[in-house]
Formats: sequence, C-alpha cells, structure tokens
Amino acid sequence: MTRNLLAALLFVTIAAAQPGKPAASFKDLKFGEPGRIRVPEVIRFQLPNGMTVMLVEDSELPTINLNAMIRAGSRWEPAAKTGLASIAGTVMRTGGSTTRNGDQLDRELDRLAASVEVGLGGDSGSASIFCLKEDIDKALPILADLLQHPAFPEDKIELAKIEQRDNIARRNDDPQGIAFREYTRALYGKDTPYGRQTEYATIKAITRDDLAAFHRQYFQPESVILGAWGDFKAPEMRAKIERAFAGWQRGGHPRPSAPPVQAAAGSRGALYLVDKDDVNQSTVIVGRLATRSDDPDHCALTVMNGVLGDGFASRLFSQVRSEQALAYAVWSSWGGEYEFPGVFSAFGGTKSETTVKIVGAIRHEIDRMAKDPVSDDELARSKDSILKGMAFEFDSTGKILGRLMTYEFYGYPRDFLQRYQDGIRAVTKADVLRVAKQYLKSDQFTVVVLGKEKDFEAPLSGLGKVTKLDLTIPPEPRP
Repeated sequence: MTRNLLAALLFVTIAAAQPGKPAASFKDLKFGEPGRIRVPEVIRFQLPNGMTVMLVEDSELPTINLNAMIRAGSRWEPAAKTGLASIAGTVMRTGGSTTRNGDQLDRELDRLAASVEVGLGGDSGSASIFCLKEDIDKALPILADLLQHPAFPEDKIELAKIEQRDNIARRNDDPQGIAFREYTRALYGKDTPYGRQTEYATIKAITRDDLAAFHRQYFQPESVILGAWGDFKAPEMRAKIERAFAGWQRGGHPRPSAPPVQAAAGSRGALYLVDKDDVNQSTVIVGRLATRSDDPDHCALTVMNGVLGDGFASRLFSQVRSEQALAYAVWSSWGGEYEFPGVFSAFGGTKSETTVKIVGAIRHEIDRMAKDPVSDDELARSKDSILKGMAFEFDSTGKILGRLMTYEFYGYPRDFLQRYQDGIRAVTKADVLRVAKQYLKSDQFTVVVLGKEKDFEAPLSGLGKVTKLDLTIPPEPRP
C-alpha cells in the first residue's frame, strides 16, 4: 500500500512538473523580467602612496584573489619599438624580480599551489595572484615584489622576443583574424597607436634598458587600482596590503591620456580586398568607428544593434542567413570603448561564389534599419537579450569587482552599471530609428573583404573602387 501511494505521488509530481504546450518557435519563448545585478559591499581606500584598493569579502571558497590594474600599455610605447609593452608584461612574469628569479618564483608558487599572471594590453595592464587563504602572507609579498622590482633578465627577454617573432611569422595564417586586423587598421589608421603592429625590426630594437625605463615611467602606485576578493576579513586584509606596499614610493609621472582617435584618412566609403588564394570562403566586414561607452546614444545604439545583428532573431540572421542562405555566419556588434570610440562591425562569412552578393545584402539590412522602424517585438527582444545576457558577465564576485575597478580606472561613476541597465530599459522605437538614421549610412562605411578573388561571382569593383591590401611581412633586419 505504501509503495503504491509513493508511486502515485511520484506520478502526480512528475505530471505537475511537465511543461504546457511548447512554444511554436524560439521567438515565442517567454521568460521573466531580468532583475538588477546585486553589487556586493566594497571597501575602498587609498594608501599614502596613492594606490587605490578595493576589497570584497567572499567566504564561499577558502581562497583569495588579488588583481592590480595598471595604467600602462602599448598605446604609449614608441612606434619604432612596437611590442615593448607586451614583452615587458611577459618578462615581468617569466623573469621574476631582483630578489627571486623566474625559476625561483615558479618553485615558490608550486609549493604554495598559487598562480601569478602579468600582462599588458592596449591601455591597461594587470598583475594578479591566486592562493589559498592560509598562504596569503606568503603570496601577497610576491605580487608586491613583482610590481615594484622586476629583474628583466636578458635570457628571458630573448625568449619573449622569439615568441614575438613566431607570432609575426604566423600572423597571416588565420583568415578571419587577418580580416579583423586589417579592418581595425583601416578604421583607426595603420600608423596610429590603435593600428600599429609588431614587426621584426621593432622587436629587434627593444633593449633591457627600454623595458626598465617603461616600467619606471608607468608602474607607479598612483596609477594602480588593486582589487582583492575572497575569504578574508577586510580590516585584516587592509593591514596586510598596507605592509606589503609600504615601500612603494610615488612615481610622480602624469597619468597618460588616451591618444586621440579620428577616422583614418580615406577610410570612409573605402572598399579593401585581401586576395588570398588558399581559401574557399570569404570573410566580409562592413562598418565604421562607433562611440564611447558613456556616449548619450550608446544605449540606443546597443539596442539598435541587437535588432540588426545580435542573435538568431536579428534581421541579419533572419534575412541574410535564413532567407537568402548567403552566410554560414552573420552578426553585428556595436563596440563602445571606455576612453575612445570603439568599432561597429557587421560580419558575414560566405562561400567565394556569393561574396559580392553578401556585401550587398549586409548593406541593405543596415540601410533598412535607418528606414524601417523596429517593431514592438524586435525592441522588446533586443532589450531583453541585452539585460539577461549581462547576468553571465556578473555571475561571480570577481567579475563584479573587476567591472567596478574598471569603472574607477577609466573615471566612470560607480553606479554606471545601474545607469546602463536603466538606459537600456528606457530606449524607445523612436530612439532606435533616430540613432540608426544618424549613424547607419552604409555608403560611408568601410568594407573589408578577404577571399579568393578569382572565384567571386562578379568583380568586386562593381561595388566601388577596390584597394588591395598587401600582407607581405617585412623581413628581419640583418645583424
């Protein structure tokens, strides 16, 4: 009897859990309203040397993470020594410090089951360490030591240069990577800090003295934000950080500003071709410079892009891929950077024989955004996708603190996340049409096509004047 009763209860429970009539299409799926992202309590303070510190207690795991954001990167390296920042970040980690060389550092980290990473990007660098909470007193001084006293040994510099030379030799291997690289260089200008690329000559020109001078100039505590999260008590962690960085004196150098950006001369309305004989598919990118993330139109442009090319229900996907079968992949992205205009890209991947057609199809959908108002469903779907997608960007304490550090690093208000969410919710159909009319003029857009020209179904010149891009890598300088 008991067994029969349990079976009956189980049947009722399973039946009750079964969904109702399934949606006829993914477009008909309904989900709850996305909520606000919960921001944990952050303890913020400054050390006497000017370094900003942000702490978040999180006892979920018995570990501690520390990450330093540094105002240093390739934007400020000399053009003749392009690659300097990247090599500096690599050798700071591999070469160790003046008190523990790279091999000693590796052994010490192995004993602690800890990890340290250092790297420099365009306008910021990072140095981080992860350890068990009981090892923080040993791990924290390692991070402080690397930031203040990198050794830059010659053997590790040479290894980093070999890696850079290998990267140069292989930079034309990935067709899609080539297309995006050349597209970015076309928009920003190939000789600007946003478009330069490493060459054998620029790597050869870099010396240990250059690395040391770069470190002295840009690695200064007043240009650093240190974030820590994990299983600790904030007062105790504050005391540890104060002791670890007490000897780091202010550098006194002005905080570097982002180099100015303007559309590269001749890029507006330009059509570039990378003719590559060893491919049977074409990569097409259409677009322009975008906006900064704090631009008043950024939220409306983001929602507009969602309708145009973000997701399976977007216009590019439904028309160019599903209806016309011109693409194996198609999407668009409106990329807002924090300090300078980002890039708007509409991307299409197609077979060689439909290359010219897909350029026209992408342009048509871009132009249609500026003519045809979006529907209520398109607007709601785009906003919903943006807001719900943010959950994956803020699904851990480290990600949330990292974003708050980024806002402070670039001078954005601390509640910028909430302002952005509110801004997305407030976008109207009229807003989308207004920004589309203002920003989407495909005849003024830059187009980059990578493919096998002789297999195109029609001459690319039918779309306009074609400029062929030369991918030849300058040879290594003689000793």
